[in-house]
Amino acid sequence: MFKYIRDSLLLRAGLAMGIVTFLAVIGMVSAIYIASSTHGEAAAVNLAGSLRMQSYRITTVLEAKTKIKINTLLEEFEQRLHNPILSEAVKNSNRQSLQQAYTVVKDKWYSSVLSIIDNYAKHLMESSVFHAQINDFVADIDHMVRLLEQDAESNIHLLGLIQVFILFLTLIVAIVTLYLLHTDVLSPLHELVKSAERASHGDFSVRVANVGTDELGRLGQAFNHMAGEISKMYDALEERVAHKTKQLTLRNNSLELLYTASQYLTKAPVSETTYHELLSKIGKIMHCRSITLCTTTDEDKNLSYKLAQVGSIPPICNEQRCSRCLSDNGWKNNLLSISVCDQEQNYGVLLVQRDEILKLQAWQTQVLETLGKHIGLSIGVSRRIIQNRRLALLDERAVIARELHDSLAQSLSYLKIQVTRLFLLKDNNQVDDILTELKEGLDSAYRQLRELLTTFRIKMDGCGLASALSETVEEFNSRSKLEITLDNQIKSYPFSVNEEIHILQIVREALSNVLHHAHAIYAGVRIQQQDDNIIVIIEDNGIGISQKVERTHHYGFTIMHERANSLNAKLQIQNCDQGGTRVILKFKRKQ
Repeated sequence: MFKYIRDSLLLRAGLAMGIVTFLAVIGMVSAIYIASSTHGEAAAVNLAGSLRMQSYRITTVLEAKTKIKINTLLEEFEQRLHNPILSEAVKNSNRQSLQQAYTVVKDKWYSSVLSIIDNYAKHLMESSVFHAQINDFVADIDHMVRLLEQDAESNIHLLGLIQVFILFLTLIVAIVTLYLLHTDVLSPLHELVKSAERASHGDFSVRVANVGTDELGRLGQAFNHMAGEISKMYDALEERVAHKTKQLTLRNNSLELLYTASQYLTKAPVSETTYHELLSKIGKIMHCRSITLCTTTDEDKNLSYKLAQVGSIPPICNEQRCSRCLSDNGWKNNLLSISVCDQEQNYGVLLVQRDEILKLQAWQTQVLETLGKHIGLSIGVSRRIIQNRRLALLDERAVIARELHDSLAQSLSYLKIQVTRLFLLKDNNQVDDILTELKEGLDSAYRQLRELLTTFRIKMDGCGLASALSETVEEFNSRSKLEITLDNQIKSYPFSVNEEIHILQIVREALSNVLHHAHAIYAGVRIQQQDDNIIVIIEDNGIGISQKVERTHHYGFTIMHERANSLNAKLQIQNCDQGGTRVILKFKRKQ
């Protein structure tokens, strides 16, 4: 029983309330009981007092000698003496003295007082003796009345004592209950609140001291267990966060490495120094002992040379067995071989060497493979650029050969024929004519050679077509008295390099023809846009083009048509209605 009370705050609170309620019930029951037990005592006291008064009335009537009235008084005295209220009060009283006093009064009434009254009424007794006997009887009645009063007062005092005792017990129970409420409820609850507040601020090391068997004690045990579990979970979560942070840092470094690699590999030109810097960054982030980039040659795909290297030389490189690395990728004796390739071909390998303790993770290997592909793309682009430069150089040489063949070679052939004629002819007049033509041919060949040299030395310098055309117009204006104007209506149009070169060459060829053959005083160059077409117009106010043109190789129309064809453009050369020549170049605008 006590174990259950000790283990339950609810039972303890219920017990305290039960005790208080029980004491209150006892107080009420005792009050009701004492009130019921004292019922009629006041009436009994009054009746007892009236006996004393009735005795005095009887004495008074005897002295007045009224016989009839004395009998009535005697009957009233006996009725009052035997009244149930008085007899029950005496009977229910716990006082033996009261019962004895009541018995004495009755016995004395019947044994002596009635005879005394009768003798005194017959004048057989003296007045003094009668009064003495009556006073003695009244004294007995007074004693009985006092006992009745004392009995009533004792019940009232008993009720007061019971009420005081119950109040005292109630106060004790209340004090004990308040003390237990403070020690067993408020203090543990306050401690739990403080601990919960500390836990809410992240302090999971807090513990409560109250871990008893009652409700708050079990709550304290649960709180301590919860705080311990949360502390463990928090520590584990911190470890996981630290681990994930470390992984994210590594992957962020890998992404940064990929971004850095893209920057290194996209800037031109990509040199061996660039690859060395890139390998240094890869080695720092991946914690590699050494990293080597080997590439193959175009002549022999089974041999490779070290394009860049960071750290020590891999042992396999001392064996001069390049074909083994090139043909078999993956791990070989703590050495990772990664193919350096693009979508077209393989350009070499990336050899990564790490310590035996530090192994590459799958995502790190994947990053290295991606870097291998980036490096392969960079090497492939570099080699294609070099090849394109070679082809461009060959094309330019072919253009020079074609220009020389179509201009200077033909002129020189013509001169050769004329010289041969000098040896065959004997007529001096004809010799003079041939010498004149020979001189003109030599002058023309020399002029064309200078023009070709000037043409081949033209540089765009990255300034664009508008700047190059302005310089060309200024150049031709300075070379002659011819007035040449430029009207460029589409300066912001983004021409390609091929378009800029060919447009500039066509304009120069046309102006050169105007300068040497048109006999003009004015020429104009205009560039405009019409719908989806770009139109270049070169016109002058010279003599125009005759229907029968002699020595057409002097005008270079063939070269202009070839350049127009390379632009997929349409070239028109026509006479103007007011005189002069108009050259129109028309091609589609880029979308």
